[in-house]
Amino acid sequence: MIDDEELEQRVYRLLNEAAHVYRAVPPAAALLRTTLDRLADPLRLAVAGPPQSGKSTLVNALIGEELAPVELPGERLTTVAYRDATQPAARWHDAEIPMVRTGHGLRLTPDARHDRRPDDPGRATIAWPSRVLRRTELSDTHLPPAQALRDADAVLYVTPQLGAGDIQNLQTTIDVRGQLAAPIHVLVVVSRADTVGGGRLDALLTAKQQARRRRREPRVGALCQDVLAVAPLIAATARTLTDDEFSTLATLAALPKSESEPYLLSTDRFTAAGALAPVDAQRRVHLLQRLGLGGVRLALTLTRTGCDTGAALAERLQEHSGLKDLQASIAELFTSRRAVLRARSALTTLDHLLRTHQVPPAAKLLADLELLVADTHELRELRLLSALRGGRVALPPEHAPDARRLLGGTGTSVGERLGMSPDATAEDTWTAAGAAASRWRDLAHGRALSPAQTRAAETVLATCDMIANRLEHLAAPAPLY
Repeated sequence: MIDDEELEQRVYRLLNEAAHVYRAVPPAAALLRTTLDRLADPLRLAVAGPPQSGKSTLVNALIGEELAPVELPGERLTTVAYRDATQPAARWHDAEIPMVRTGHGLRLTPDARHDRRPDDPGRATIAWPSRVLRRTELSDTHLPPAQALRDADAVLYVTPQLGAGDIQNLQTTIDVRGQLAAPIHVLVVVSRADTVGGGRLDALLTAKQQARRRRREPRVGALCQDVLAVAPLIAATARTLTDDEFSTLATLAALPKSESEPYLLSTDRFTAAGALAPVDAQRRVHLLQRLGLGGVRLALTLTRTGCDTGAALAERLQEHSGLKDLQASIAELFTSRRAVLRARSALTTLDHLLRTHQVPPAAKLLADLELLVADTHELRELRLLSALRGGRVALPPEHAPDARRLLGGTGTSVGERLGMSPDATAEDTWTAAGAAASRWRDLAHGRALSPAQTRAAETVLATCDMIANRLEHLAAPAPLY
């Protein structure tokens, strides 16, 4: 069983061996050089999906800035990557390009020095100071998810409704065989959650319930780690809510409900010239653009029921929008697993190369790759977590929460896996680790489980062994040099 550091070292060595083997094949050699360079990058997370699904708005919500969409006059940008930096900057054709911030995102302003090349992939890079981007590079892409994953380690697939066409798109992301084929790198985000049932106050709750049901469908669970309902517009506005906007909402919330509610039945009524006299039509139109009608209804209800500051309202709007659930899932399933996801991405690229450009040494390299994948326990953990979330494997109800926690479903540190409090002693942690190992050893070696459940229990038991190994490593004295 190998740790993250050893995994990265072994992937690096394997890619170097492949680069030597393919040194006389220019396209393969270039691909391997790029793959090697990316091993040291932050996690690359692509935001993909059909047009008008809310991808750019979701990117704004995740970053907490109104940066998207990015416009380049006369050009169609297929992908815009957002990276952390000390100063804002934009790059196109590997050269810095001027940009200005508008009321609807960023606008790049090329001049004669930035003429489009015939082979240009339509990709721009935005450098922006952001705590969110320090460990995760976000890409807002118009490419199909399978193509987006060629330059990414994981993908958020954003869609207004999860339909048959989306299922087909997700199926194309599984382009490898064996243990690398599990969909540990995909999260589905069902946007427009605030419009369910005509945008009722309970629309977001209903959308979240529907998402949980879709996740349990076998054909959906086999293609992604999770399905989450999010209202990107409400989430993005919550992250960037201004004092003036809160003041406008507070003024509307102060009106008697009997006076204001008739105007909240449609956008035409809400923006009518003679409606809601304390707030002029221009400000109401602005609120509608920022929140949508369902978001305005929600914000007014929250303001009336205790959110007496802009900060308090923004916090509650983030919760209701589904953004906090999405952020938690990204942290638990992607960011905390960035080493294994980066490795998986590199190994997937290598696997495809070895199978499509066969040379005599490729068979040995492929065998080494499969051995490395078999040794990587975190891949097995993520596959099992995906199966448990999707309902493809069902452990007894009294053991399922314990399994998900031990597998790292709520955090990957030893303490989080064992459910320990931050002030737990080393002795308490050892005791909890021993109890977990004993518990899952009895389950894995007993006869109460089905074959599929037994295999799952064996994976959890291997996780318990990994926890014990980490505790031994932490307890070992530091070398004297």
